[in-house]
Amino acid sequence: MLINFSIIIVLSLILISKGVILLNEETLILLCFITFCWLGFNRLKESLDTDFENQKKEIETKFLESFESTTNSLLMNLKWQKLFPVLITNFVMLEKHFKNLGSKLTKQLPVLQNQEVQKVYLKKLSFTKRLEQQTSKLISLLLIKKLEKVTFLKYFYSTKIKIPVFQCNYKIALREYIETI
Repeated sequence: MLINFSIIIVLSLILISKGVILLNEETLILLCFITFCWLGFNRLKESLDTDFENQKKEIETKFLESFESTTNSLLMNLKWQKLFPVLITNFVMLEKHFKNLGSKLTKQLPVLQNQEVQKVYLKKLSFTKRLEQQTSKLISLLLIKKLEKVTFLKYFYSTKIKIPVFQCNYKIALREYIETI
């Protein structure tokens, strides 16, 4: 092993000195990579081999356990099929009945769903109507209160404080009222 390594080193030195092998970065990286692979293979070969063997044994035992479990399950299934043939026919008939029930339900489902949607829609419409009525009442009450305050303030400013602009407006409004009568 050591002799082979020394022969390779001497041969490489001769080839480098003759200019057959150029010694640049790429060649040094290639040389380092080859050395790394060779050392890794020689040093880690046994540990990798034992790891692979252990994994192989684990996979083999799991496969055998799975195979045994499957065969046991199949044997139990065959046993149940031999013991209860009537049960199997009953299950087949039950399956047919469930299919019939499912098809009838799916045919009736749009009608039922449509009725539910109509109920919800009617509830929403009645809620909207009540909301609209209450909103209109609230708005009219607010407007009445605002007009009441405005009239009271206008009367107060024109009679009590006697601001000329409001007195003029009061007189104009009074004349218009008299003309309409």
